Amino acid sequence: MKYFKYQEFSFKSLVAEKKRQGLTIGLALPVCNEEGTLGKTIKVVRDCGKLIDEIIVIDSNSKDRSKSICKKMKVPFIDDFRASKDLGVKLKRGKGWNLWASLYYLNTDIIIWIDSDIENIGKQFVVGLVGPMIVDFRINFVKCYYERPRGDARVSEIMARPFLNFIFPKTRNFIQPLSGEYGGRRSFLEQIFFYSGYSVEIALLIQATYRLRSVEYAQSYLGKRIHRLQDVPALGRMGASILHTLLHMANKMNLISIKHRINNALQQYTSLDGKNFTAIKFNVADEMLSPMITIKSYGAKFKK
Repeated sequence: MKYFKYQEFSFKSLVAEKKRQGLTIGLALPVCNEEGTLGKTIKVVRDCGKLIDEIIVIDSNSKDRSKSICKKMKVPFIDDFRASKDLGVKLKRGKGWNLWASLYYLNTDIIIWIDSDIENIGKQFVVGLVGPMIVDFRINFVKCYYERPRGDARVSEIMARPFLNFIFPKTRNFIQPLSGEYGGRRSFLEQIFFYSGYSVEIALLIQATYRLRSVEYAQSYLGKRIHRLQDVPALGRMGASILHTLLHMANKMNLISIKHRINNALQQYTSLDGKNFTAIKFNVADEMLSPMITIKSYGAKFKK
């Protein structure tokens, strides 16, 4: 596996090489109530000029000004209800659904994703992500990593990394396995399955490392990343969702054997006074989304 850093890429050289190869690159922003950072993120992408050919926003039922921001900035805004209709597939709401649906809406050779809640977003996030696939035609998947000054990789370090090290050893060299900045070539992404929620990151990483040769995937450093932090109960639900998918994938790949049905619910507790507690159950099971190449509407659009 190759390692890159955004500093090693010349913006001008990347644009020239992209043009020479005839490559097209599209970026999708998954959104759920990100009005505070969405406009800045779109501006940064627009400032990348000819490096990015298409940009879209795919939304998960936002209640804020995300749609009006996109309208003002003339960026296609696709809500997940529309995606469900266009694809002819029952809606399975979540971040993973948004990433999966973007394969249908973007018309480019390379597809990348950047989270919309990054407070210090800059052009290096785009340059560092697309650079490896422009300079090395063998690379089909790029996962990014960065400095996290708030020490906020809690789900990664407490749950995901130990499980990956023990059960999926091919992934152990990834510095930030749950990072939201990554992407790949359409020819690879359309062939793999996604998960509907937050576990999509880990599902795609596992498939990349277990289906591709080591020269076909890479990591790229993007510098410092600062974003909004979630509270501990929310992180617990996220971790449970990721663990649920990890168990299913490990069982499916015959890396572990599960003798009973995995429970879909996580039970957490809340209290107003610190003495009396109420149990709350959450469905944490992300749903598997079939490889996009198997979806009839996608095949019709791209003549598969």
